[in-house]
Amino acid sequence: MAAGPVCWGDMTPTRPWRLEVLGTSRLIRPDGAALRPEKVALALLTYLALEGPTPRSRLAALLWPETEPGAARNNLVHLLRRVARTCGEDLLRAGDTLSLAPGVEVDARTLLEAEGTGGDGDDSFGELLDGVEFDERPDLADWLLAWRETFAARREGRLQARLARAEGNGDLVGALAAATRLLDLDPLSEDAYREAMRLHYRLGDRAAALRTYHRCREVLGRELGVEPGAATTRLAGEIERGEDVMGPPTAARPALPLAVRRPPVLVGRAQAWAQMESAWEKGQIIYLTGDPGVGKTRLAQDFVASRGRALYLPGHPGSRDVPFAAAAHNARARLAASPGVELPAWVRRELSRVLPEFRKGAPPAPIDSEQARLNYFLAHLEVVRLTGSGYAGVITDDVQHYDEASVDLGAFFLTQGSRAGAADDVPRHILIYRRGTLPPVTQARQDALVKAGRAVRIDLGPLGEAAVAELLGEVFGEAAPVPLPTLARDLHGLTGGNPQFLLEALRHMFQTGDFTVGDALRVHARGVTSLTGERLAGLSAPALQAARAAAVLGEDPPLELVAEVLRVSLFDLAGAWEELEGAQVVHGERFSHALVREAVLDGTPPGVRTLLERSAARTLPGHGAHPGRVARHWLNAGDLRQAAVWLMRAGEAAAGTSRHVEAADFYASALGAYREVGDAEGERSALLAQEAAQGRGQAG
Repeated sequence: MAAGPVCWGDMTPTRPWRLEVLGTSRLIRPDGAALRPEKVALALLTYLALEGPTPRSRLAALLWPETEPGAARNNLVHLLRRVARTCGEDLLRAGDTLSLAPGVEVDARTLLEAEGTGGDGDDSFGELLDGVEFDERPDLADWLLAWRETFAARREGRLQARLARAEGNGDLVGALAAATRLLDLDPLSEDAYREAMRLHYRLGDRAAALRTYHRCREVLGRELGVEPGAATTRLAGEIERGEDVMGPPTAARPALPLAVRRPPVLVGRAQAWAQMESAWEKGQIIYLTGDPGVGKTRLAQDFVASRGRALYLPGHPGSRDVPFAAAAHNARARLAASPGVELPAWVRRELSRVLPEFRKGAPPAPIDSEQARLNYFLAHLEVVRLTGSGYAGVITDDVQHYDEASVDLGAFFLTQGSRAGAADDVPRHILIYRRGTLPPVTQARQDALVKAGRAVRIDLGPLGEAAVAELLGEVFGEAAPVPLPTLARDLHGLTGGNPQFLLEALRHMFQTGDFTVGDALRVHARGVTSLTGERLAGLSAPALQAARAAAVLGEDPPLELVAEVLRVSLFDLAGAWEELEGAQVVHGERFSHALVREAVLDGTPPGVRTLLERSAARTLPGHGAHPGRVARHWLNAGDLRQAAVWLMRAGEAAAGTSRHVEAADFYASALGAYREVGDAEGERSALLAQEAAQGRGQAG
């Protein structure tokens, strides 16, 4: 962008300042002249428009991340002078914090504040700061990406609402247009494909509906290497057979007993638990294997939880053929779980080989010697060491998805680690994989460790009939609708004792009210998935996002707050929430059980969790939330600068109610956050406030 303004338009002062940042960016003066601010000025104005009043130190660090704090603040002063010179002094309000002047119109803010879904054109707005990137400013680039995804979700929500509204009014052509637009925006969305298939069929064009299905298969196969899901394939079959694809409304399903949602972990697992205890005390590596659905992850998580904090590192399908893919996933997961960790420059340089976000300047030299390979491995080991504090155990799940290079790296870690019988402060390691899925080299290494006594392998089998009967006793108690021995025998015969299969069968029984193993259940059993987590994955995208936002907010948030965090209208949210109630994820405005919320949080990808934490932190102040709660969300989002600001406000709020000890604690936390980010000015302010609060606390 040009450094100076480009102006056009009439000069009649008929309107306030207007900042347009959706699509091509421009600033329109009250006299109608349009300006194109320089890139850094545009970043400043947009940030203030979306985030509100912001401390100078925060803005300086965002805009000049590689500059010393004092010099960065000086750059900000010069920038403000340029903005005042080219745009006028009445655009910004400057003080310790900066903000846009009252009355400045911002197209993005107007869109976010709109309560309704608006007209048919409301989904046509452009991308935030279209064509502008901040690659040289990583934190600002991350901020921009988060807001772009927020507006993309807003656009999708409005399109879905327009689709539902049009179909409800009998305008199937308009509904199909909205579905087609959704597909244009996200060609991988099976939800959009199903809507388009259904609407084509309702319009009498069966051939177009089936073509849409085949397009779905082709796109998913080419881009993701997967087939369409069961719901999409089932709909295609119904259309091909000429069946009614509308179907009656789904009745609300009864609440499931807690023992069905989360059965007692030791049912049928006492022997495996005892083996894990023995290995834990000896400092041995624990390998946990078995067929899908036998409860390996649940057993490992509950076992480590009985010892302390666990670091969970899942494997990812599709990574097996990408060198160091698992190592990159794990490094990101570790750093996300330890946001305060500062990596040495040499570690960041080595990790930039697989983590592009660490790349600065010229790329590191190729690994062309044993010493270079050692340095690279040592960098990964340093991440493990820096992020390992406070964990009782590390759970590495789905090891069958690990690539060979990452397995080699893991073997190197073992050569650097402590012997069996490790000190109590060294995290124990539990590795989980599906039986018979490890590559030969990986299996051979595991066998050698087991033979040497450094590891133990525990093979989880299915539950026996007695264990099934024990679980049914936990589920039904004294109110069993049928004789439990008979039900236990029949369910064991149906499911083979696979815990996940068993729980899905029980869910079906509670939802239908039929507690016999009859033909209906046997038909249902053919479609039962092997993993409990897929029940959440079966939700539509809007419902899943609504559950995630509510889980991040906690404290039984009202639906209005959930909608605002997701940047959708309450109307948009209503259908998704109804789906969550039907799936027994929520009852009213709260999760059906605290454990359900935990399951949603556990299944939320770290990147999505961070975005939701940020949105919650931005939204809660407008709802009168305590600054300490806002600070917690910023901390969870890994934004120590914003967290420090709100921790200071939390200290002030506590001091205002004569809770000086708590105020001192808040200031101490702010002090630590400022210190972590290298903000000397903020650190001094927090230290003075802490000392004053401590003095007042001692005097009181």
